[in-house]
Amino acid sequence: MAAGFIEATGGGGRPLLLRRLLIGLFYLTILVVGVGSPQLTLSPPEGGIDIDRAMFRPLEALDRPADVAETAVSLPHSFRVPGAGRFGGGLYRLEFDHSPDSAEPWSVLIPNYSGRILVRVNGALLYDSDWTHSGKIATLIWPDIIAIPAPLLRAGANSVEIRAVMLFGRKNYLGGIHAGPDSLLRPVYQQHRFLLVMLPQLLFAWQFAFSVMLLIVWGVRRSERSYILYAGILFFNSMSNLVVIVPESLVSPLVMPLSNLTFSWVTALLVPFAFCFVNHRPPRASILFAALPIGVTAAFLLLPPGIFHVLNWYVAVPVAVTLSCCALGVLFYAAFRQGNDGAHIILGATLLTLLMILHEVPILYGAEGKRLFINPFSIPVFMLLSVVSTILMWRFAAALNAVDQFNGKLRREIADAERALRTSLAREQAQERAIALEAERSRLTRDLHDGLAGQLVSMVALSRRADAEVGDFGTAARKALVDLRLVIASMAEVGDDPGMMLANFRDHIQPQLRALGIALDWQMHTLPEGAGWSSSTALELFRLLQEATMNAARHSGADQVRIEIRPTDDGVRVVVSDEGCGGASDRPGGYGLANMRRRARTIGARLAIVSGPDGTRIVLELSRQTAGQP
Repeated sequence: MAAGFIEATGGGGRPLLLRRLLIGLFYLTILVVGVGSPQLTLSPPEGGIDIDRAMFRPLEALDRPADVAETAVSLPHSFRVPGAGRFGGGLYRLEFDHSPDSAEPWSVLIPNYSGRILVRVNGALLYDSDWTHSGKIATLIWPDIIAIPAPLLRAGANSVEIRAVMLFGRKNYLGGIHAGPDSLLRPVYQQHRFLLVMLPQLLFAWQFAFSVMLLIVWGVRRSERSYILYAGILFFNSMSNLVVIVPESLVSPLVMPLSNLTFSWVTALLVPFAFCFVNHRPPRASILFAALPIGVTAAFLLLPPGIFHVLNWYVAVPVAVTLSCCALGVLFYAAFRQGNDGAHIILGATLLTLLMILHEVPILYGAEGKRLFINPFSIPVFMLLSVVSTILMWRFAAALNAVDQFNGKLRREIADAERALRTSLAREQAQERAIALEAERSRLTRDLHDGLAGQLVSMVALSRRADAEVGDFGTAARKALVDLRLVIASMAEVGDDPGMMLANFRDHIQPQLRALGIALDWQMHTLPEGAGWSSSTALELFRLLQEATMNAARHSGADQVRIEIRPTDDGVRVVVSDEGCGGASDRPGGYGLANMRRRARTIGARLAIVSGPDGTRIVLELSRQTAGQP
């Protein structure tokens, strides 16, 4: 069997078997704690008199006992009130002996009861619970301590009369009675008051605050509908105990009874919440569950109390129980068929809550026995709600932790990628610098070979001629020097500023024109940024402009050369013009205009030459794409 089990689990049988053992141990622990919960009781006062017997007689009205004989009952005592409609109660008569040896004040302690009580000692009314709180909420258990004035105490037997009445519901409960010195009873009263009154107040207020917190969490994680649904469950459950948090006198009389109907809203949200909790989309029919709270509220407002009472107990309550069972069924399937650990925890907490309530309900509704130290409904239910709240907050914290881990991993991956990119970029930049350096070296070699080298070759050739004159050597040397300066000017570092490039050309050409007695009219308009040229493009442009300018100076017969530079939609236009004799054209054996056209094609520019009797205009159109050409 073990081999078949391991084989069925694909070799992972041992972890699965261990998981099942842990789940079984979890539910066994829940059963043990739930079954043993009646042992959780508060210790009685150490001293005084414990009164566990009383004479009981039903009440038909607050001041009218029923016409039946008194019967002896044991305390704690729970009974079905016989009154018609919404009233019922019982009259308890008790006695205790007092010794006048001690002058210490005495009190009567009632550790817990439900509904409303009126306490008389030796015939004097000392306490009415309506003086401090309402008895209309049947599920609330209260403690009270009644101080007995010294003149009222008698030596020997003293009588205590307690009228316990219920204004809402048809069951009542009265715990054991203690009489004795106030210093002994007061600490026990304070313990009971903290556990039965103050602690529920804190817990119900905490539910409301936690519902707001979950609403905020849902605002951050809109896809998690379980947060908003459970916020609604906590909100309505806290509203059902509004009387514990807010004094009834401060709230509209209609609000308190309506707060007792919020159970219908809670149960209407249970099934959608269960589906969302196990990461499933609720069925579309879930919207129909809203009919329960709407119908219950409408019946309360519109129908007579008797009819509403019947519909509430025989229609609304069974429907609410059915919806609760459906929600538990969803969690049960998710826990045992899908292995959802959160569903297991909620089922365990629900089982413990039911066991604790089952121990209390018989005491409240018809049976006798010892009471638990807790409120029969508020604290067990709160325990369940707290477990679910903790799971949801754990999920949210786990989601934030997962996001943080993912962000950390992403940051590390980005840092690694950045380092790799920087290394790759540095390598590529080094390669680009090497390529650019090689290209610049090749260009410089080519420019020197085409320009300066040619001039030097001419000078060498002149030196071999017997008829060469000194002036010829000077002319060749000047041409070589001019070409060298032109190469250097084209390499000036001016960034992407085409105006600075052209200004370098002006500084280069102006002395040459001045030596020939020609004036230069330089007109340059503001050029667009980023329209600069590479050094090789600038050199070709400079040689083209130099040739055009020197041709105008030597052959036009004009005493002035105008160079105008202006931006265009597509780039830059350079115009070299004169007012000379014109006649510029291609001649046999001449290479001037042909060289200018070749250079224009090299840098991707358009060249136009217009020459006539009124002068010559050379128009050069450079596009933006020309910038940055190698």
